[in-house]
Amino acid sequence: MDPIKFGEDLARKADLAHSLSTQKFAWPNLSGQSLVFMAMGSSAFAAQSMVTRLQSCGSDATFTLSSNPTPPQSSTGKTLIGISASGNSVETNAAFDAAGGYKEKIWLTNSAERGNLTVAMNAGIESGGVASLTYMATHVALLRLFESLGCIDGLEKSIESAAVAIADIYTRKELWLPELINHIKSPAGSYYIAPADRLCSAQQSALMMRESPRLPSVGCETGDWSHIDVYLTKTLDYRAILFPGSQWEDQLFKWTQERGSKVITIGFDHPHATSSLRYTNDSDPLVRLLAETTFAEILAQHLWVTA
Repeated sequence: MDPIKFGEDLARKADLAHSLSTQKFAWPNLSGQSLVFMAMGSSAFAAQSMVTRLQSCGSDATFTLSSNPTPPQSSTGKTLIGISASGNSVETNAAFDAAGGYKEKIWLTNSAERGNLTVAMNAGIESGGVASLTYMATHVALLRLFESLGCIDGLEKSIESAAVAIADIYTRKELWLPELINHIKSPAGSYYIAPADRLCSAQQSALMMRESPRLPSVGCETGDWSHIDVYLTKTLDYRAILFPGSQWEDQLFKWTQERGSKVITIGFDHPHATSSLRYTNDSDPLVRLLAETTFAEILAQHLWVTA
């Protein structure tokens, strides 16, 4: 892992999103099939988000961690989709190899082909060793699957809008970065919060803080926050970053207001937020999915370099 090369990866993230907007992915026809996704880490975050979307579309889709000792039962009516951006996840490789009894097994990766059917992410070389470009490319590849199942349209436009959004976030980083750096200055670390369909954004953002500058950080779902993280606001210098889209945001702010906790919102304004960081096209739900983690990635890379 290299912090300077990670920065170089982030510098080309917008261009990658632009190229992925027209990229074709080699998904077979999976209409009407039961889909089982398995992955670890960032790949798991993206897969869980996709399963949530597929289920809301009426598809029979489930997710399991590759390390799960009691995975879903296989059958010839199911297709297994293993995801490993680097191709080196030992847990996913082992589980994928051991899995039998499926109609098909598909390997989604940015690395070498594996098995009879491999779908390439087309993220290019991720020289920093941090799953940022491949995390975005995983989402795009899975969204193309979502599209092929008739669950979404206008995807190319949304991905292109995300490319514009990422470029906006990156080119203005000197304006918003000092504020975000100051916001997370707490011995208790940082807390990222997102709605259920984009819980992955909170998980990925927290992972960037852990993986790069090695700082404590936690991801939480907005509604579940009132059952999990709310208790910390009573005892810690609690610093949160909130992504939009949940009907339970006001409930969160009720507690943070009462206890003097600091919350920065990303992609929307709220009267009780400490501050709000906006960016181009931030009202599009798919743009949010593909672009909003860029804030934490840039923050993490900066702190890693300056540590």
